[in-house]
Amino acid sequence: MSDLRRLAIAGCLVAVACGPAPRTAEPTPSRRVLLEHEIRGAQVATAYQIVARLRPEWLRRRGRASVRDPTAGAVVVYLDGMRQGGVRALDAIVAETVREMEYLSGQEATTRFGTGHGGGVILVRLR
Repeated sequence: MSDLRRLAIAGCLVAVACGPAPRTAEPTPSRRVLLEHEIRGAQVATAYQIVARLRPEWLRRRGRASVRDPTAGAVVVYLDGMRQGGVRALDAIVAETVREMEYLSGQEATTRFGTGHGGGVILVRLR
């Protein structure tokens, strides 16, 4: 076999090996997002229970509350783009109706929604 032909074959093998991995039927879990198949698998009644079971770190207060602002550092919940309140607002959302949930860090949330989101945001999207 000629050197040129070997080089061409080696180049093809490298190109194939460097290509993207094949997609699986269900994406791997992300610490920032809860997808519908994960939510269904939790088999719980409320959105709060979904988060408590699958991403409990989303519920933790970040930063310190103060006398001036006792809610500073608290996580804020948004339901289909509308502010609902603190994490206990998740208790009022029926788990079966949830399509997807996403956590935004305090910095991301402040950039997107403005001040008062230093503890982060849980975005809930319904079916």
